[in-house]
Amino acid sequence: MNLSASIWYLYKSSPIEALSLEPDSEQIHRGKTIYEKNCSTCHGAQGEGQNPNSPKGGINANGTYIAPSLNGAGHAWHHSNEVLFKTVKEGSIASDSPMRGFGDRLSDEKIVTVIQYFKSLWPEKIRTHHAMLIQ
Repeated sequence: MNLSASIWYLYKSSPIEALSLEPDSEQIHRGKTIYEKNCSTCHGAQGEGQNPNSPKGGINANGTYIAPSLNGAGHAWHHSNEVLFKTVKEGSIASDSPMRGFGDRLSDEKIVTVIQYFKSLWPEKIRTHHAMLIQ
């Protein structure tokens, strides 16, 4: 039996394990809503990042960080589910990054849901490669 991530999450406690499952359309829809409220200001309405010409992020001329793309054009897919979850929950490891954690505003389940949403923006080839990396 192939349980969707949202149903599985009700019965298991590990967000990392939940991220390894295929999300259902309802979870992706909920994730999009969470993303729009919490992430799109920096990462773009379609996950394109602050500067589509610099999808991996970087530094602006004024020394501030450019939020990277989350749609597969950037580097998020190079990170394990554990790193993605930790970054959203706790914030960037770079102390001067504007990416602060959302653990005080979003439950673990909502963090999983938003990650599942932006992973759904990745091209199929990247999603397949990422799934193979985490096994």
